Amino acid sequence: MLKVIISFIMFCVNLSIMAQAYNTDTLITGLPKPVSFTFTPANKIIITLKDSTARTYDQNGTFLKTFWNFRDSLYSAGQESGVLGVCADPDFNSNHFIYIYYTHLSPASIRIVRFTESNNSGTNPVIILNIPQAQSGIHYGGNMHFGSDDKLYISVGTGSNNNDAQLLNSPRGKILRINSDGTIPNNNPFYDDGNPLTGRDDRIWARGLRNSFDFCFSPFNDSLYATENGNSVDEINFIMKGRNYGWPVCEGYCSPFIDSLKQPMYTFNAYVPTGIIVYNGTQFPALSGKVIFGSYSFQSLYTATLNGSLDSVTSVSPWAITGRAVSISQGSDGNIYVLKYGFTNEGAFLRIKPFETGMGQIEEPVSFKMSQNYPNPFNPVTSIKYEIPNSSLVTLKIYNALGLEVTTLVNATRQQGSFEVIWDAVNFPSGVYFYELSTVEYTERKIMVLVK
Repeated sequence: MLKVIISFIMFCVNLSIMAQAYNTDTLITGLPKPVSFTFTPANKIIITLKDSTARTYDQNGTFLKTFWNFRDSLYSAGQESGVLGVCADPDFNSNHFIYIYYTHLSPASIRIVRFTESNNSGTNPVIILNIPQAQSGIHYGGNMHFGSDDKLYISVGTGSNNNDAQLLNSPRGKILRINSDGTIPNNNPFYDDGNPLTGRDDRIWARGLRNSFDFCFSPFNDSLYATENGNSVDEINFIMKGRNYGWPVCEGYCSPFIDSLKQPMYTFNAYVPTGIIVYNGTQFPALSGKVIFGSYSFQSLYTATLNGSLDSVTSVSPWAITGRAVSISQGSDGNIYVLKYGFTNEGAFLRIKPFETGMGQIEEPVSFKMSQNYPNPFNPVTSIKYEIPNSSLVTLKIYNALGLEVTTLVNATRQQGSFEVIWDAVNFPSGVYFYELSTVEYTERKIMVLVK
């Protein structure tokens, strides 16, 4: 993953339980370097592991089989190489096709292989995309998803060949679009002769991208939104047919403005955005229509509110602490599923769902209570939950080890209820801190540890 120099300004957001009410279930543990997952219509889960294989699990998280072992042909030495994306064919019930994106060892290349699933394993591998790629190991980028047009869209990083992002005869630094058999739709914006090796690369859908880790299609209007790991500025992009997103001519918002380049929907520093979805389920009504994306740096999910035209982000807020959420999906049950990256066997597959009692039906608190922050120790984001039994003026303050106040997270009247506050301590040094909840009737102080 991209090396990060932490530089963004600390902000703290106080949200009520109505927007924050969730439980996290860990369905699968012990995953070594998981990258992506997909659900099949048969209620199976296929997970890619960067350095080795793809595995099949049932809906309860029980391991069933190794779907495919890539070890004998895999290049995974770099940060963004290995077994990467996975998706199911829109017509899976008829053809049982599963597609996997990986980096091939020799000859060095990016490949997408179409397998036929049989008894939870992959069979009959067919290469439908092969892109020669130097084994730099960085900025392969890469995931793939089917659009509502049943075409396969693929993000490809620059592989450190930054200038290639602007070239129409190179697939690097692009979003590509192909048919499910690897052929090229003739309505692609740069289609000329159907041969990507002569003239323009007919597969290009959009260009000028550095390292789009993931992307998604909105269930509301089929818009394509992509996360971009920048050199110094990260982006969320609204991907449109034939548009140029600027890299390496400019990064983030172009200054001075260049009319021919498409500006990002949103920019930020050092988040390293990863998986992304647009939520439309019923389990979290407050999140409907919001973009949800993971931050590798801050190990949390963030929500992005869109404008009325759905082509710009008006605000971004931290939501759920999950660890490094590299892949996100909304399940058919309306819950949110997250693949948490981890080294050795620290990766996990999570389900985020509302409190069991349901939104708006949470039992009313009968006493003051402040929970231990989670996670603890933390780096740099942590969550503090508290409950109040009646309307009260509430303050929640952070103190350093010397007892000096360093920030105030809450200073407002709160009605009876349960609340959660996210503290983002990116601009604070490692050490012991105290957090204190105070009302006219109640004061409680707890200790927490920031480790960077």
